[in-house]
Amino acid sequence: MDRKKLVSESIDYIIQHLEEELSLDTVAAHFFISKFYFSRIFREETGETLYSFIKRCRVDQSAVDMKLNPTKAITDIGLDYGYSSSNYSSVFRKRHNTSPAMFRQSLATRSMPVPFAPDRIALPNCGGICLPDGAFGAGGFFCGV
Repeated sequence: MDRKKLVSESIDYIIQHLEEELSLDTVAAHFFISKFYFSRIFREETGETLYSFIKRCRVDQSAVDMKLNPTKAITDIGLDYGYSSSNYSSVFRKRHNTSPAMFRQSLATRSMPVPFAPDRIALPNCGGICLPDGAFGAGGFFCGV
């Protein structure tokens, strides 16, 4: 498998398993390659370490969850993504330049772009991913549940 394809497939794997325990060992083992080799090519192809990529994806996805689940406690959202209650807020603030509470209050959200597929929209209480207005003609959303 060539390097770009390996990195692309590993990113897909990480996104699909974001709420699970992920490490360099588990991702490299999934693709049956050395963790040292995988670490090196992932960084060369993406410009960031695997750990940094996973951490960034988790914080970004937690922001989506925070907006789409306004009644869920911020601490619980952080715990869902592997953060302790004491460090989630500081990690979130460092990534988004605002506290989780201020972020949640910043916009009334009925829909939000899916961070890994910005041409799709996630709607709360829909249970699916929806294509934006105009994707299938004029007006509304098309939901693929």
